[in-house]
Amino acid sequence: MGFIDAGAQACLDRYVGYYEPYATSHEALDRDAAVQEEARNVARAVAQTVVDLRAGRLQAVQPRLSRPRPK
Repeated sequence: MGFIDAGAQACLDRYVGYYEPYATSHEALDRDAAVQEEARNVARAVAQTVVDLRAGRLQAVQPRLSRPRPK
């Protein structure tokens, strides 16, 4: 798909309310200020990567391979 990695800070892997019923797990997320800030940090990292890419400070690393099914 041509994705560009925004780095480790753009990754988040958390379970919030994992053992709680789905109907109330959103309440656990609303109370978890730390995971909300982690999500904001992910957004900031992605946004900075977009800025760097558009400014030419970041190059998309793509191997020069031929596509087996060109469109």
